[in-house]
Amino acid sequence: MQDQVSKKMQEQRKLAFDFARDTTKQLITLSTVIIAFTVTFSKDFLGTPDDFGRSLVVVSWISFLVSVIFGVWTLLALTGTLEPEGEGNEASIRGKNVTLPSLLQIICFLVGLGFTVWFGVRTA
Repeated sequence: MQDQVSKKMQEQRKLAFDFARDTTKQLITLSTVIIAFTVTFSKDFLGTPDDFGRSLVVVSWISFLVSVIFGVWTLLALTGTLEPEGEGNEASIRGKNVTLPSLLQIICFLVGLGFTVWFGVRTA
């Protein structure tokens, strides 16, 4: 009985790491795709924007780039957490070494998305 509970908890912990990794990778992918797409087609939709419009796009690009950086930090933290130091330390995605960069990644992604949408609405 104890073994079954232990195996179930190990499986849940593994799934938590898998979901955290996949979510982080998804945000990294979306950020890089949005940057690449908007840079590639910037002449088509930017044209000759005013300074404020240009600022909106630049801030969104910077936010997405910083989101990617925090995403890589999160992946590195997840990797390091899988092998905790010392006896009795169990791997968890709830440590600050994982939650802090993950939260910052999400915030930067949402800020970048917000500025991109703001630019789109403003120029539409």
